[in-house]
Amino acid sequence: MEGIIQSFYIDWQLMLAQLINFGIVIFVLWKFAYKPILNILKDRSEKIEKSLEDAKTIEQNLENTKNESERIIKEASGKGQSIVEESTQSAENIKKEKMEETRAESEKIITSAKDQIRSEREKMMSELKSELGELVMLASDKITRGKISQDVNEKLIEEVLEDLQKQDIKSV
Repeated sequence: MEGIIQSFYIDWQLMLAQLINFGIVIFVLWKFAYKPILNILKDRSEKIEKSLEDAKTIEQNLENTKNESERIIKEASGKGQSIVEESTQSAENIKKEKMEETRAESEKIITSAKDQIRSEREKMMSELKSELGELVMLASDKITRGKISQDVNEKLIEEVLEDLQKQDIKSV
């Protein structure tokens, strides 16, 4: 082995010094470089894990918000539909009420017009009877030239009026 050591020019004292130096360098690197780097890496891993958890929480909140918004939209749509149905029903009711009011008003107008026509007809008939009575009296006076008494004249007028009344009843 000594032959190998001399052929490679290995000096054991130099080797021991290099091993001690290497150990010191390792210790210094471990104490001042490796530990801080490990702490930095550990902190970074924790931050990444926290960020992933936050992302999952945000994703879950987003999903919940989406479901809630869909529920609210469905609810609003249902309310909107019911409002449309209520307004349609209300419009139908108002339309029916207005139709009934119009029908009642038109019936009232028709009844009023019929009453007015009947009143006008009665007035006209009474005027006609009065004029006819006078004409009969004048005609009978001219025919008899004063030979008929007032009582007979009134009796003739009453007979003519009764005949007219009978005819009036038939025509009504």
